[in-house]
Amino acid sequence: MVASTIDVNRLRVFRAVVASGTVQAAASRLGYSPSAVSQHIGALQCETGLTLFEKSGRGIAPTAAGRLLAAGSEDVMDSLARLGGLVDDLRDGRTGTLSIGTFASAGEMWVPSVAKAIGEEFPDVLLTLDLNEYPADGAGSFDIELRTEDPDEPPVELPGHRRHVLLEEPYDVLVPAGHRLAGEDVVPLAALAGERWVDDDLENTTCGRILRNAWRSAGMTRRIVARASDHHAAIAFVAAGVGLTMAPILAIGTLPHTVCRVPVVDPTPTRRIVALVRESASAALAVERAMELLREAADRTT
Repeated sequence: MVASTIDVNRLRVFRAVVASGTVQAAASRLGYSPSAVSQHIGALQCETGLTLFEKSGRGIAPTAAGRLLAAGSEDVMDSLARLGGLVDDLRDGRTGTLSIGTFASAGEMWVPSVAKAIGEEFPDVLLTLDLNEYPADGAGSFDIELRTEDPDEPPVELPGHRRHVLLEEPYDVLVPAGHRLAGEDVVPLAALAGERWVDDDLENTTCGRILRNAWRSAGMTRRIVARASDHHAAIAFVAAGVGLTMAPILAIGTLPHTVCRVPVVDPTPTRRIVALVRESASAALAVERAMELLREAADRTT
């Protein structure tokens, strides 16, 4: 025997009549005409092959089969209501997933506070964070992707993504506390000629290109005496007196008392930070909130 397929809307109308006690009351609550309600009940009886109501005085009352159907459909209707709520939440970004791709310094200084707030405000959202320090061509698998740019190069664009500029940050030179430049308000790039340098930016990275172009524009080259894998290691080398290094403000973070930062001028190397937001996810509430938080974090970066 083939199981009956029950129209959900007719089932909802039937349950309203059972709960209300009359066709007229159910029609009023549902916003239907009494005749429309009666048509739905008749169609449901044909659909199920059951007599769902019988005359009772001047009105009607559910039959034994009708009462069992009303009681047995309770879980189904509750599940449908939850499913409808889930669809609304997914559409509005209250549940589901949020993926953020980030480079190292933003991942350290910005993203943790964003992740904390998203977890508190959207507890059902599964947040995925990934490091995209060296994004490959054709990347863009994240809802929000944080990237760095050289302001003198063409802007980063990804098909199907909206581009938002969050920050343009200068580079500072980091020197040991006892260095001749410690305490200076600014230092011209030319005044750094002859210094020993700790390099922590590979040539194929945005930061590496920014610094290399700055030195070229000043007609200078660096005397590199050490290479480090990241800014933290480079700062430790500076603290130990191995050499100087330059880093963007976001990457510097909190310095040890043995290291000083001095703004660089003539020229000032500058890094731009952008967020690439997937267009299909841009209207989701969690994505919108994450972007608000990232903008606030960028505004606090000095």
